[in-house]
Amino acid sequence: MKCALSAALLVAMALVAAGCGSSTTPSGVALNQARHYGGTQARALRVERWRISNGDPVDVVLVRARFCGTKNGLTAPKIHGRCVPQEIYFATRPGAKGGFADFLAHGDAQRVAAAWKARPILRIFPRIPDLLVRCRIPRSGGGTVAGLCESKLYRSRAAEFLEHWPLSKPAGHRNTADWIVTLDRGGRPVSVRSTGSTPPQSQS
Repeated sequence: MKCALSAALLVAMALVAAGCGSSTTPSGVALNQARHYGGTQARALRVERWRISNGDPVDVVLVRARFCGTKNGLTAPKIHGRCVPQEIYFATRPGAKGGFADFLAHGDAQRVAAAWKARPILRIFPRIPDLLVRCRIPRSGGGTVAGLCESKLYRSRAAEFLEHWPLSKPAGHRNTADWIVTLDRGGRPVSVRSTGSTPPQSQS
């Protein structure tokens, strides 16, 4: 979980050595990185391909593994004396063997993925939280507008999906629309509300 990590963790993961393993498939790279930091019983849950905000293409792999103790700069605690499964996403450029990573609290990725299913309009967003990517936002009259999309956790049982456009304008001068999806206790979407600017999808 994020609160349990040392400050050096993300810096260390961003500089993962190219020698972590020989596999160059997205899942193979991510699993090698998880093992490098002491993860056991690692398995890839999902792979998504995006262009991050600076335009670089990345393969984003969500991994679940058991982390505990200290290895290669990562310190993860035991819970009630046991190593518990945690989720982490690894983002690497296609063909590379290292990239950047972030730990997620238990259930965060599942919450965003469940909310993502609430409306077809949300399919342009990542199903992994806190990942800012380039996206093509549909216009209601046809065509698309280049922008940035991100998914975030919202309160205890909700997720929000934000789109910022146009990409041609600098940060701070773009419009932002936001969809907030609330889930019930079983993780099913029960409501969707929108805030912010009128999105291109709804403009006449």
